[in-house]
Amino acid sequence: MLLAVCAAGLLAACGSVPVSSLWKLRKLQIETLDPAALRAAVVHSPSLRLHGQSLVLSVGVSRKVHLPGGRDTVERLEEKLPLQELRSTAERSPLAPYESIHTVVQVWRIEPAALPRLQALRDKALAWKAADDGPRELSLGLELAGCQMKNGPRNQVVSTLMRFTDPGEYIPLVRNIDVAETMPAAELQKRFPDCAAG
Repeated sequence: MLLAVCAAGLLAACGSVPVSSLWKLRKLQIETLDPAALRAAVVHSPSLRLHGQSLVLSVGVSRKVHLPGGRDTVERLEEKLPLQELRSTAERSPLAPYESIHTVVQVWRIEPAALPRLQALRDKALAWKAADDGPRELSLGLELAGCQMKNGPRNQVVSTLMRFTDPGEYIPLVRNIDVAETMPAAELQKRFPDCAAG
């Protein structure tokens, strides 16, 4: 299965995945993916505040289907899963090298109540094998939202990482990308307005 990863605020940034990470991600398969072990981490400046209730992990699986007459179409399964922030030392300690006075690191897991939805998606994707064992593509997208401090920098640079096994390493997906470069200005203002005073 081919893996395409996009991360940050609906980032159209698959091309920015580090080459060293691509080799590790190639081994990822929907068959062996442990939903409960998935972790998403974002490294950002203290002036960017991410709202946990607005964060979503988009998981999709697609395949090419041959139609009569020689035409092809793409069949896609997708779930948008709510995330829950984890603040314990045990969860945050593997990411200590990314923390500094200039950065904040946040870690999330899929909300436990949403795990059955991911399991159901995986079961449907695995059922495709019975009829067609052709290539499939797994895509992951981390949708961010929050606010920006009024006196903070306007260029909000973020890095995203994901962990797929427990124990396991955090794999960088996007490094030092400006959120403003990933979406139109109107969408940026909607997703990251100025933070309220206080």
